[in-house]
Amino acid sequence: MELSQRTQDMLDAPHGDRHIREVVKGLRDAIHTEVEHAHHLAVLEAGLQAAVTLEFSTLPPYLTALWSVKDNQSFVADTIREVLQEEMLHMALACNMLSGIGGAPKIKDAVPQYPGKLPMKVHPELAIGLSGLTKPAIAAFMEIERPAHQGHFLALESATELKRAEAHEHDPEQEDFTIGEFYDSLLQSFHDANPVFTTDRQLTGPLAWFAVANLDDVTRAIDVIETQGEGSEGNPDAAVDSLAHYFRFAELYEGKRLTKDEASGKWSFTTPIEFDLENDVWPVGEAPEGGYDENSCPNDEARRLLHKFNSTYSHLIDLLDAAWRSEDGQASLWHAIDTMFSLEKYALPLMQIARPDGKHYGPDFRYIPETEREPMP
Repeated sequence: MELSQRTQDMLDAPHGDRHIREVVKGLRDAIHTEVEHAHHLAVLEAGLQAAVTLEFSTLPPYLTALWSVKDNQSFVADTIREVLQEEMLHMALACNMLSGIGGAPKIKDAVPQYPGKLPMKVHPELAIGLSGLTKPAIAAFMEIERPAHQGHFLALESATELKRAEAHEHDPEQEDFTIGEFYDSLLQSFHDANPVFTTDRQLTGPLAWFAVANLDDVTRAIDVIETQGEGSEGNPDAAVDSLAHYFRFAELYEGKRLTKDEASGKWSFTTPIEFDLENDVWPVGEAPEGGYDENSCPNDEARRLLHKFNSTYSHLIDLLDAAWRSEDGQASLWHAIDTMFSLEKYALPLMQIARPDGKHYGPDFRYIPETEREPMP
């Protein structure tokens, strides 16, 4: 059986123009209409490429927030750093799942632009910028990681968001799918398609814990992504070793640790976190649309650091793009990890330079052509 016209239109659309609603409906369409295996795999590949793009898009705003924290050994810095490490793992697992069914992750197609919307118009009301750590930034991070099940909002005194989310819950044309619901659909699609797996171009190591060789590995990978991310059931109890990302950001937003009373089974914010958002963070202003230029960045040293940063970032993108697409992919991945750690050499001093408006500069994460880059050491 052929795909529905709606699903075919989703596949034909440019990757960046696909809506999460259409991707999820395409996955469900392939599951429930018994389409030809090749069509089902095409939809599954589109969904997995969307997952790669989505996971990648969280890294620049989380990195910028991390680098803006003055004490990189503080509880707040440790929290964001651990979330980042897990987001990198999620992206690598998505790449392995895509490679496992014969696809090729297109990292260059996943390079996000800031400020802007999340890929696939996930949570379309949300605009993501690059700035230092602020309460509005933390609130945006919480929305990115919002669980599918809404009961947690009441416990965290966010009933306004609950009402807004529920307003579209039963409208199939307006439904605001969460990242967790998207991954649930991917898992169902995998089990329905039952593809043949290959590990030839999959990678393992610090960014990818394991190769995906069968449906059990897919289930394990998606469980890791959902449980570490938004929490599979929207409840702190879903955590195994640490709280899901939503609740870890909630702690930073409330300025208190989230703990469970074993007698009642209820979670609440208790011990204050010793951290001052006014004084313990560099006041990094949001990067302008399209990045900094001579008008928005008249400071010569800031422009030099921005160019160094973007040259390194662009090289990192190229290495990641090659990692799952070439014979020496494992070497490219290790080189990419080394390059990634080089980014903060330019970001940290940049954040200490004041802009004319009193805010400080920060990286704008722009991909630039190789001919315009600084030579790599």
